Amino acid sequence: MKHFVDYIISNDAPTESITVGDDLSLLTLGGNPIVELSGEPRKLSHAVIVICTSGSCRLKINLKEYEVEAPQLITLMPGQIFEPMGYSSNLDGYAISLSKRFIDMLNLPGWQRQYMAMYNHPVIDIESDKLTAIRFFYTTLYHAAQDKTNPFRLQVIENLIRVFYYGGVANFNHDEEGSHIYKNSVVERFIELVQEHYSKERLICFYADKLCITPKYLSKLVKEHTGRSAGEWIESHTILEARALLHSSDMTIQLIAASLNFPNQSFFGKYFKRATGLSPKQYRQTR
Repeated sequence: MKHFVDYIISNDAPTESITVGDDLSLLTLGGNPIVELSGEPRKLSHAVIVICTSGSCRLKINLKEYEVEAPQLITLMPGQIFEPMGYSSNLDGYAISLSKRFIDMLNLPGWQRQYMAMYNHPVIDIESDKLTAIRFFYTTLYHAAQDKTNPFRLQVIENLIRVFYYGGVANFNHDEEGSHIYKNSVVERFIELVQEHYSKERLICFYADKLCITPKYLSKLVKEHTGRSAGEWIESHTILEARALLHSSDMTIQLIAASLNFPNQSFFGKYFKRATGLSPKQYRQTR
């Protein structure tokens, strides 16, 4: 144990990448930045926490453009649309990728509120004292993941992530207005269900049935706690997915309509135009 602690304290943050199964990946940006990936938008299946310690980059998250200037923290959540657009030659930092299965297994308290705060405010500043703590955490996590001889390696990793959540990520100010609007457990669960099912289910009654309440009561709760109706939550997720597919893929409009479970292309076109003011064909031409 002393050797492990001494090793962490006496060494800088590691520069190599490491992966643990399908649930955890750790990598540094220097020399191999994640933004070197092709610039096509993609829907994330993992959560990615990026600690940018030097340099800058441009990226789109859910089709909204962000300018990142170190030191800043980027939190990308499963289901978000991510598009790298460029980076400076001195970009450096660390990235931690976590599968949704792994996050669910951690059973973090208040996770859905924190998820929505990070979803809405994915890029935030990092204070110098917190940056030092993050560096230490990353180094500790890396060496724990690297130690394949430890029979409790996965348990160590799980608990280190919990420590980082309790003492780090959960305390960052992702939402200046606070995440109090999501403190109703039914509303939290509704938003979680929408994220899981929006591509197949757009009727409020489906979500009300899942929550064992009436559609009217669900609509009242969601409106009171978020300022948006339940239908608006469902529609915003559906339209974002449709926009990303129209913008970045070569799928036909008919295939996109089918992938989002619309009965036909015409119905999808009317739904999309009502929300955006443009037909799917017109929107695709604007790209």
